[in-house]
Amino acid sequence: MTFDLPEAVADSWRPLGTRTGETSAMLASITAETTVYERVTPAAGVAALEASDIPARSVFVVDVTVSPSPDDLGLSTTSVFSKAAPKAKDQFVDTLESEGLTVEGTRNSLEFEASNGNGGSWYVLDVGYPVDGETDEEPDRIDAEAHVAVWPLESTFGMAGGVLPLENGVRTETADSPSPNGGLDIDPERDRETIAQLIRTVDFDGDASDAS
Repeated sequence: MTFDLPEAVADSWRPLGTRTGETSAMLASITAETTVYERVTPAAGVAALEASDIPARSVFVVDVTVSPSPDDLGLSTTSVFSKAAPKAKDQFVDTLESEGLTVEGTRNSLEFEASNGNGGSWYVLDVGYPVDGETDEEPDRIDAEAHVAVWPLESTFGMAGGVLPLENGVRTETADSPSPNGGLDIDPERDRETIAQLIRTVDFDGDASDAS
């Protein structure tokens, strides 16, 4: 499922593909279909630098299906949220690692109010992002971070976030080994704000509003 991105970010991002994963929480199975979006005009040379199908600067929206639904179990999404949110985060970690990223740990977790008024959980992860190195062996890694937010909807959960680089990954240029690319455009505060705009405004079938 490809979401129409909120107006705040829609013009700059395009869908790149989807990844699907499953986990379980309590008596239910959780299927997460993650749609990854890339910049419409990435910096020149970046594609040659990146060693993952998930761009170093990317955003995502996740279509979460819970079976059986909390309603079928006589529960509300808010009542099971404390169990479901960490599971959803773990599934996102699995998705990143299956694409070659290394998740080194959760740097921070906080509560926030989603645009539908429900309380959610926001996780910030320390990530090692793979970039092409000097040899054909294991790729080099640069510092990056990933954000994933989860919050209750009426019958399922909203989930969105993104990945951003913290260093550009350019190899030191020498006369014998010139750098083949210009590296990544590093602006963590700008990228964090983009991810926050997405989380605050993404609309899951009317559960969220276009608040900023």
